[in-house]
Amino acid sequence: MHLVLVRRSSALVIAVLTACGDAGGNAASDATGASSDADTTATTTLTTDTTSTTASGEQPTGEPGTEGATGTGTTSTTTTTTSTTTDATSDALTSTTSTTSDATSTTTTDATSTTTTDATSTTTTDTTTGGDSCLCPDIEIPLDDGIFVLSDDSELWKYRPDPNTFESLGAVDCGLMPKMHSMAVDREGFAWMMFKEPKGALRKVDVTNPQNCSDPGYVPGQMGIEYFGMAFVSNNANDACDRLYGNSYKPGFVDEAPGIGDLLGVDPDTLLIDLIGETDYNGGELTGTGDGRLFLFSGANPAKLLELDKSSGAVLATLPLVGFEKTYAFAVAFFAGDFYFFTESGGYDTPSKVTRLDYDDSDNNGVQDLVTVNPMGPIRIVGAGVSTCAPFLPM
Repeated sequence: MHLVLVRRSSALVIAVLTACGDAGGNAASDATGASSDADTTATTTLTTDTTSTTASGEQPTGEPGTEGATGTGTTSTTTTTTSTTTDATSDALTSTTSTTSDATSTTTTDATSTTTTDATSTTTTDTTTGGDSCLCPDIEIPLDDGIFVLSDDSELWKYRPDPNTFESLGAVDCGLMPKMHSMAVDREGFAWMMFKEPKGALRKVDVTNPQNCSDPGYVPGQMGIEYFGMAFVSNNANDACDRLYGNSYKPGFVDEAPGIGDLLGVDPDTLLIDLIGETDYNGGELTGTGDGRLFLFSGANPAKLLELDKSSGAVLATLPLVGFEKTYAFAVAFFAGDFYFFTESGGYDTPSKVTRLDYDDSDNNGVQDLVTVNPMGPIRIVGAGVSTCAPFLPM
């Protein structure tokens, strides 16, 4: 499938992992993916608390993370060091153009009078917006200071990595059964939420007022796809207008097998699904960046963090998350250079913990540390969304 949502007005918007969700994905005409011809070796130190219980005879369905996920009967604290080779890397790009002209002219007439004009002007044009329609709005709930998260029973919260806190934004009321599958947040301040019932129903919710819910006109079940994990991604580093992408999910199927899934996009005008390319992952959650990169958190034994080419679905890089699994409910988000994974703190149907991947090695220790930064949050998270207005470079 190929979910592609574009925001334009009259002028014109490894290793690691996430929790339950359907992130929408779409191939952009200008979409770009960074890759490298040389192999790069990344060493990951994984420190995480894992608690899970066997869900005897229970096969949860509905959210990504329930597709064939299994629990264990142990509680352990594990520190694992692994080496992972990736075949591609991505660079965050920001384009700003500044033009400065300094002109001084002297005019002398009749040798008796002198007129001097000193004109200095500076013009700065930000080419990263993709047009005025893609400027970030100034709204009551900022889009650039944290990650929006959705509970399985339709409550919208916000997680702020600094100071590592959760804030309730309110219950969502769209007149549907309050059971959720996934969520993505666009550049205009709307959370696109996918419900379990009716299967794959999609609604737009104002992040400043979760009671403000509208039907964007998406028809579920297109091309046989009922559920998908989703995320909004900017077109590229120089065009911040965003599109919606997704990775398909079929309840009851295995997590990982050749060609089992589809990367898709949703047309921003018609809301029709476009298939971009096959993936080897059934379900999983997507997250995107303001400089046009798309990532998938999926797989099992172990879970994996993959960077995908938005135009084809090709894998640009794979980071196995050794010792880390998605659990039944999971989500992922990229914020300020790092990935944040939301997975169940214990067995099935337990509140989520937060695990941070130091993707940019901000502490300069030479390791992409994977650390549980919040052992138990207030809700069980099935969707996470970061607007492309959020910072993608280290803060």
